[in-house]
Parts: sequence; C-alpha cells; structure tokens
Amino acid sequence: MNTRAESAPPDEGTGDRSDPSDRRFDGPWLAALAATVGTWTLLYALDWAFLTPETALGAAVGFAHGYLLAPLATATILLDALSLAERRVVDLGVFKWLYAFAALPVPPVAAVYYAHREWLKSEDAALLGGP
Repeated sequence: MNTRAESAPPDEGTGDRSDPSDRRFDGPWLAALAATVGTWTLLYALDWAFLTPETALGAAVGFAHGYLLAPLATATILLDALSLAERRVVDLGVFKWLYAFAALPVPPVAAVYYAHREWLKSEDAALLGGP
C-alpha cells in the first residue's frame, strides 16, 4: 500500500493536474473540518450534560450533531483527502475511508486524521498552503 502520491505525467488533452483550474476537490476543507468538529463537540457535550431527548430542544440538538454535523465531518475528511491526492501531495489510500467511517459516529477522530495527514506530508510546506 502506497501512502505517498507519486508524480505522474500530465493528462493528455486536459492539462497539468497541478493547474488550479483543473482541480475538482479544492476548498477550505481543514477550516470546515475544524468548525464542524468543534460545533459537533459543543452540541454533543450540551446534549449529554443538560438535555433530555424527550424535549424539543434535546431532540433538535441530538438531530443536529447526529444527523447533520457527523456526516458533514465525514464528507469533509474525504474531500480533504481527495484534494491532497489530486494535488499529488499525499495519497492516504484506504486510510481515508477508515477515517471517514470512524468519523460517522465520532467526528473528533478528525484529530487523528489531521495528525496522520501532517505526518505523511512532504517536506515542501508550500504544497499544503491552500488551494
């Protein structure tokens, strides 16, 4: 299993994959992931400590962290991993799917994903600078 992206020749007729206009997965994924996981953690703690599911507020908060924010964190992990692979920075391979499936019930697993991502990144800091 290869966890490093290998350089490949540019696609014939479509231009170089490093060209920003050809990228499909660029975006502010780390900022979105941090906001999503932070909000999920806050709502989960609020739900666990103060709310009961029998109340309307408890049901709304439970729905928000369980059915809205958890899948959003999963999608953001996948999009960030796809963006890194598309830019040929890091290819996480099957690990991106393991992190995504683990993030469905527990989005704070994104911290482990981020640590793995930083551990695998190349020495060129400009590659992870942004889209």
